[in-house]
Amino acid sequence: MPSISDLDYDQPVGISSKQIKTVAIIGGGASAAITLDSLLREPNSSIKHITIFERQDKLGGVWYFNPKTIKTPNHIIKSGNNNLHNDPPLDNPFHIHRYTKKIIIPKHSQERFVQTPSYHGLTTNIIEKMMTYSDVNNWGISGDDDDEEEEEERKYVAGTVVQEYIEKYIERNLHDPRVVLKLNTTVEDVEKVARERENDIGGGVDLPYRFKLTLRTPHDERNDFWYQQEFDTVIVASGHYHVPYIPFVPGLAKVQELFPDVVQHAKFYRDSAAYKNKSAIVVGSRASGSDLTKFVAREPGTTVYQSFREIATARVLSSNANVFNKPAIKKIDVIEYNEHERKKKFGKNGTGTKTYKASNKSIIVTFEDDSTVENPDHIIYCTGYLFSYPFLNRLFNNRITNEGATVRDLYQHTFLIHEPLINIIGVPIDGISFRVFEYQAVLLARYLTGKIQLPSRNKQLQWVAQRFEEKQNTRAFHTIGVTDALDYALTLTKLGQVSEKTSGVGLGTGLGTSLGTSLGTSLGTSLGTSLGLNLGREFPVITPEDVAIYRAAGEHLRKFWDER
Repeated sequence: MPSISDLDYDQPVGISSKQIKTVAIIGGGASAAITLDSLLREPNSSIKHITIFERQDKLGGVWYFNPKTIKTPNHIIKSGNNNLHNDPPLDNPFHIHRYTKKIIIPKHSQERFVQTPSYHGLTTNIIEKMMTYSDVNNWGISGDDDDEEEEEERKYVAGTVVQEYIEKYIERNLHDPRVVLKLNTTVEDVEKVARERENDIGGGVDLPYRFKLTLRTPHDERNDFWYQQEFDTVIVASGHYHVPYIPFVPGLAKVQELFPDVVQHAKFYRDSAAYKNKSAIVVGSRASGSDLTKFVAREPGTTVYQSFREIATARVLSSNANVFNKPAIKKIDVIEYNEHERKKKFGKNGTGTKTYKASNKSIIVTFEDDSTVENPDHIIYCTGYLFSYPFLNRLFNNRITNEGATVRDLYQHTFLIHEPLINIIGVPIDGISFRVFEYQAVLLARYLTGKIQLPSRNKQLQWVAQRFEEKQNTRAFHTIGVTDALDYALTLTKLGQVSEKTSGVGLGTGLGTSLGTSLGTSLGTSLGTSLGLNLGREFPVITPEDVAIYRAAGEHLRKFWDER
């Protein structure tokens, strides 16, 4: 079997069962929780140490609600910017202080987008079964099962319930001596370094290199403590709802510069009270766009214009009398006035809010149908986020993503083809949520413990090229929706099949094993189980009936939202 570091792209990619001893998991949310559990359950593993690095002071990932936030940093999140502009890595101080292992230096002023996008009123939009892991498949909320309203409340819960669920799921494994949790700790850089073999156990089976993580944690109000730690493998489970994206619109950058309080991103929204007696344009039709439109419209005296890329295909159109549907924004013009025009426009009986009166300027937002809105108090962009891994930028020469829209060369949305010891859990969008992460985690755990091997890198690259041709560099590339859920789950299950020969002793036939009819009618039964092997965590069961329920729940949820 070729070494993991071999440059032969025609050989299967695999790891010996004794090569991985230390694991770093970056992130403390949903994908990290299931990854940790899957690694710990894997039998015949040489993993002796797993460290979770979470930069918040609490577990839960994006579901952690922190009421403290900042205003939208319009000087950073400029119209059309990609992740390299919005979220560049910090300088690594150890590149200057090479012979120092620990450093205390002043805090950096650069925005790190630590705040989560959780807000008052955030509710799950996926049914309980798919938003939980297969072994704990309910929120733990008691109630009357015969009460339809209570049952609905339990099915779609507040974000704080999800945060507590994730926190408990991780905490149940913290008693394991192999696990260390580091809160308030940010991974700032990942470097590949030669292994110091005299400090390692395992002789010839050791990998030729490790990864040195540069870590930052608060020291006091003014200073941060930086240190470094090495691991055999790195699992990125940091999610992709951190770095906001605001699309390019002609004139928008000038508005951001002149009126930074007008342009906002949904990430920095916390509650609707600030919008009382205001006018707002909400750009976006997905979950956050629908939520914010509804919440803002509830405030007295508000007028809301919701802008859709395609009104004809919009899933939910508000029926509120103070909400007006608009197509996409075509341009935004800034109008400047001379003294005579200023008095006429902003005089005692003139029009224009305090924001614009103070500047003697107006803005006119023009939509694709040539309708306009003048001087909105706020333009709220609910236009999503960029994939951003600044701690990997130097290692991958700023080529870890395609301008933040997709992750570059990521086989099955999980395995980095050109560095098989760094993998990512939690990339798929719009999927069966936590269950997708569970499939990824089970597969990755078997791979890292030497029980399976992946196709050759050339075959992996072929998969990426084919999907890129179909989906292009768009959100659709990493989208695993209802129609794709079964196929994706089946694919990962096939990749994760373990033969009797390879279980616990390294790589063998792996993908060459014929599945035959072992999958039956569901995806939960694996070849390993049929052989009586102890494989640790199994792939969860998802049937076509489950997908049908999920699809029906989505339709019901849209009606449920609109009625509330």
